[in-house]
Amino acid sequence: MKTRNLWITLCGTFALAVTACAPPTPQVVTAPQAPVPSVRPATSTPAAQTEGDLTETAFGPISSVGRKLLTIVEQTSLREITTSTWAQQRSSNPAVREAARVIITQHKDLENRDTDISTRMNLPVAAEPAPDMQAGIDRMRTEFGETFDRDYVNTLRKAHAEALILVSTVRADTRNSLVRPFADLAGDYIKTHINLLEKTGDVDYTQLPVPDL
Repeated sequence: MKTRNLWITLCGTFALAVTACAPPTPQVVTAPQAPVPSVRPATSTPAAQTEGDLTETAFGPISSVGRKLLTIVEQTSLREITTSTWAQQRSSNPAVREAARVIITQHKDLENRDTDISTRMNLPVAAEPAPDMQAGIDRMRTEFGETFDRDYVNTLRKAHAEALILVSTVRADTRNSLVRPFADLAGDYIKTHINLLEKTGDVDYTQLPVPDL
């Protein structure tokens, strides 16, 4: 019995010695992860402005936007002289008739100046309204009374707002000595027309686009 106990004691002592002499268990060290660079969307740079759309004339270069202004003024004059003549004949609202009277007079002036400027620069002169303008003419041709008044006033009010933006753009940057004073005059007339149309009481402001930059 004593021999057995001695044997167990010796085995235990041997095991402890082996454990003590064993190399330590290596610790696994995780290397720190390199930070992932954040990816930002590429910032778009404004397209370089070119002068390829300029047409040289004896009065200075005219841009495509300047040519567009001359075309639209001619086309709107054809539409608004026609529809304003109807407004004078059909409307029972004195404010509508007064707006129509002024619009006719001033658009005849713009039409004459526009034709003269285009001819002097050898540019084409619009002979008829644009398709969307013609659609408005055709629609108003069959309207009378308050229906006509509302359509006439709101169609022209919206169109004048769009034209005012175009005129302001051309006036700000044009290099053409004929277009510059023409844009000034057109802008003055357009603002006069807007005020007269608003005085009719028929403008539906919800039809106007929300201003944006």
